[in-house]
This record gives sequence, structure tokens and C-alpha cells, in this order.
Amino acid sequence: MKCKVLRIEEDIDFGCEERQPGAELMSVVLLENEDGQEISLRHNDRLLYEGDINEGDTVMLDENRELKKV
Repeated sequence: MKCKVLRIEEDIDFGCEERQPGAELMSVVLLENEDGQEISLRHNDRLLYEGDINEGDTVMLDENRELKKV
């Protein structure tokens, strides 16, 4: 599904614990699909950087909820 990245924020909600040592840094990504619906998901921050995915970009959201820049 094709989506536009509206916002990317660091995921700072660890519940009552801190982020565990060695745990990957996650981001919360807010997307808007082609029907105008907003989708929020947690995504590995390192993969966002490696894929050069930024706010305003168009991405594909696959069945595994992974993002690929279009």
C-alpha cells in the first residue's frame, strides 16, 4: 500500500521500564494512505535511516509492516 510519511518521532514509551541494553531504537511513524486514512506504527529507526525515509516521503507499506521508499 502506498502512503505518505506525515511524522516520525522517537518511541520513548517503554512502559514502566527503560529501553533494554542492546534493544534497537524504535520510531513511531504516522502515515497517510491513498484513502486519506492515518496509520501509526512502530518501526526500527536504523532501517528508516538506511532507507533514507523522511517526513514528506512516499513509501510502500508491505504485508510485514515494513517501509520502502518509492
